[in-house]
Amino acid sequence: MTEKSFVLIGAGSTVFTPGLMTDLASSRTFDGWTVHLVDLNGEAAETMARVGRRIAAERGAELEFVPHVDRREALPGARFVTTTIAVGAAAGWRADIEVPARYGIAQTVGDSVGPGGVLRALRHVPELVAIATDVADLAPEAQLINYSNPLTANVRAVTLQTGVKAVGLCHGTMHTLSKLAADLDIPRDEVNAVFAGLNHLCWLLDVRRGTEDLYPLLRRRVAERAGGVDAPSTREEGVHLPVSADLLRTFGLYPAPGDRHVSEFFGWYLRAEDGRPADEARLPWGLQGGRDATMEYIGEKDDLWELLHAQADGKAPLRRTDNQEAERLVAIAEAIVSGNEHVELAVNLPNEGKIPNLPPTAVVEVPAVVGAAGITGLGVGALPDGIAAVLTARAQQQEITVRAALTGDRALALQALALDPLVGRLDVATGILDDAIKAHGPLLDRFAETEPAR
Repeated sequence: MTEKSFVLIGAGSTVFTPGLMTDLASSRTFDGWTVHLVDLNGEAAETMARVGRRIAAERGAELEFVPHVDRREALPGARFVTTTIAVGAAAGWRADIEVPARYGIAQTVGDSVGPGGVLRALRHVPELVAIATDVADLAPEAQLINYSNPLTANVRAVTLQTGVKAVGLCHGTMHTLSKLAADLDIPRDEVNAVFAGLNHLCWLLDVRRGTEDLYPLLRRRVAERAGGVDAPSTREEGVHLPVSADLLRTFGLYPAPGDRHVSEFFGWYLRAEDGRPADEARLPWGLQGGRDATMEYIGEKDDLWELLHAQADGKAPLRRTDNQEAERLVAIAEAIVSGNEHVELAVNLPNEGKIPNLPPTAVVEVPAVVGAAGITGLGVGALPDGIAAVLTARAQQQEITVRAALTGDRALALQALALDPLVGRLDVATGILDDAIKAHGPLLDRFAETEPAR
C-alpha cells in the first residue's frame, strides 16, 4: 500500500533540496503529505528538515518534514522516491576534474561524460542500484526519479538490475529552449519544441510557433551571432555559443544543453587547434567560462551550507525563487496523483524503440506523457545517421561503464576510460584510473590492479 510520502535520498543537496521543498509547499496537491529527507550526514538531513518547516509555514502548506540517516526507515510505502546523491561529495567531483588534468585533459563539467563522468559512474552506480533494490523491497509501487549524474549510466544500471519504475530528469533542454526563445524574440510559451538524444547531448528535432517552422530563423540568428574557435569566454547560453553553432553546421540540428556540456562528447573542442591538449587557462571555443563556473560551483558548497544553517535558525530569509529542476518533479508528481495529463519536454528512460537507430537498451532523453498511468516516453523516429553514430558510440561506452561499475572489473573500467574521446589512449586511461583510486580511496579501490602488469 502506498503512502502519501516523498522520500528524498541525498537530502544534503544544497540547491535541489530547498527547491523541491519550496515547490512542494507551493502545491496544494501535497497538503497532508510527508517528506522524508534522507542523508548519511544526519546533521544535514536535520538542517534541511528545519528549512522545510520554515518554507511550509511561510507558504501555508500542510507538509511534514522528517529527517533520516537510514533510508530503509523512510521508504516503506513511499509514492515517490528521488535520488540526488553525490558519492564522494564536492571533493570527489573536484578530483574527477583534477586527476585527468594531470594528463592534459581539460573538462568543462566532468560529471556526465569525459573521464570524470566515467569515474563518477563507477562510484554512483553501485549505490543507486542498492537504493533501487531497497525501493523494490519496501516501496515496489513507487516512482523513482533520479537526478544524480551521470544520469544516463545511473538510470541504465537501475533499470537493468531492478524492476523499479525509474526515470532521470534534467533541466538542461528546458533552459536551452528558454534561451533560444529569448534570442528569437518570441515568448517562451508560444514556442513548441521536440528534443531527443542522450542526456547532455540532446538534439532539437523541431521548433515551431503554431504551424510556423522556426528553424530557418534559428539558423539565421546562429549565423549572425555565433563565434568560432576564438570566441570570447562565456557562461551564458544562447545562439551565440560557438560549439553549438559548429555542431549545427556539421550535423544539421541544434544541440542542448549548452557548450559546456555538449563539447565534452567530442574529441576536438577542448583541444588546441594543433591537436595538443588545451591549456586549461585558455580553453578554446569560449569554453573557459563553463569550466570556471563548474569549479566555482564546487567551491561554493561550504558557503551554501552556511546560508542553509542560517535559514534553519531563522537568521536569514528564505529564497523567493523556485528551482526549475525541482519544479519538474513536482509537476510530474501532480500529474501522476491527479491524472491530469501533460507532456514533459525531456525525460530519460530506456529507449525500447523510441529512437529506432539507437540501441534498444540505451537510456534516451525524449518527450513523455505523464498522467495516472505514469511516465510514458514518446517515439520520435530515427535520428540523422551522423548523430545516431555519435550517440550509439557513447551509449555503448556507457554500457561498458555500467558493467564495470556493477562488477568491479578493472579491465572494463579501463575500456570505458580509453573509449572516451577525451582520453583515447590506454596508457592515459591506466594512469587516470590508478590516480583516481588513490584520490578516492575506498570508493574505487576495488578497481586496483591485483597482478603485476605484463
